[in-house]
Formats: sequence, structure tokens, C-alpha cells
Amino acid sequence: MENIILAGYGGHARSVADCIERQREFNIIGYTDLKKYESPYTYLGNDDVLKKCYDNGIHNAAICIGYLGKGELRQNIYLSLKKIGFNLPVIIDPSAIVSKSAQINEGVFIGKGAIVNAEAKIGKAAIINSNALVEHGCSVGNFAHIAVSAVLCGQVKVGDFAFVGASSTIIQHREIHRNQIIPAGSVVR
Repeated sequence: MENIILAGYGGHARSVADCIERQREFNIIGYTDLKKYESPYTYLGNDDVLKKCYDNGIHNAAICIGYLGKGELRQNIYLSLKKIGFNLPVIIDPSAIVSKSAQINEGVFIGKGAIVNAEAKIGKAAIINSNALVEHGCSVGNFAHIAVSAVLCGQVKVGDFAFVGASSTIIQHREIHRNQIIPAGSVVR
């Protein structure tokens, strides 16, 4: 089992860590953040320790900062980790259903009960949260977030850094633009 570091900590990190443990593919060494939190995982320090961790043989990391308007922060963390050389594995909860024909980029998180259907494309470090549905032929941009129980009907396009709020429904063939935020419970027809 390979080792992995959680980059950032908070509510979303708890979900990511739980999925990592359920996958049983990685051993969580600890987390980095600006400050120490109450956690079952070891606080390694701020991001300044990442290079040392990599040099000490830990080559996997998971971005654990949720969205909440922080898509660009997620991108900055992604770029920092890649510059050091980290591998950013796809984290998929065992309860999620992901089509074999879906294209999933590195650093993506797919939470509990989520469905990513046939020929969907998920961009770098995107979040497909618990019980979200990404139907056939949809594309979700880099660093975008599809929140809890959101539904993307067929062939929806979600731009980079966009956010689709909890329990929202986006009807087929619609486009959510880069940086656009769709509030929770919305219906985009």
C-alpha cells in the first residue's frame, strides 16, 4: 500500500480521507494546512514541508480543500504539488458508480453514491460530491465542483472553476460557464 498526504484539512478533507480509507489503496501519512486541527491524522506542518515529504519517498497527495469559491485555490495547490512531482490519484468512494467509458483526470474526487455515466469527462481536480449524478456525455471542467445530490442531465457542459450547488438540476444540453455559481436547489432549463 502506497503512502499519501492530505493537502489541506477541514470538512471536505474528512470526506476525502474516509473514501481513501474505504478504497484501501493508500495509507494516509498525515495532512498539511496553515494550522493544526483536531484530527485522527498527523499534522505535518504547512505546505513548506511538502517538498521534504516528497524527498522522503511520499509521492502521492490528495487535494482536500473543498470548493466554496476556492476553485482557484485548488488550482494553486494542484500546481504546487505537480511542480514538486506529486502524483494526484483519483479518489473514488467504493459506493460510487463510474462508467468504464468515462474519462476521469488526475486529482478528481468522486464521493459516496455518486454516479458518473457513460462518456462523461471530468477535468483535473474536480469534485463530484456525494450522491451527485453526472449523466452521459457531460463534461465537468478543471477544478469545478458538483455538490451533494446535484444532477447534470445528459450532455451538460460545466466550465472550469464552476460550482453547481447542492440538489440543483441542470437540464440536458445546457452550459454552465467558467467561474459560474449555480445556487443550491436551482433548476437550469
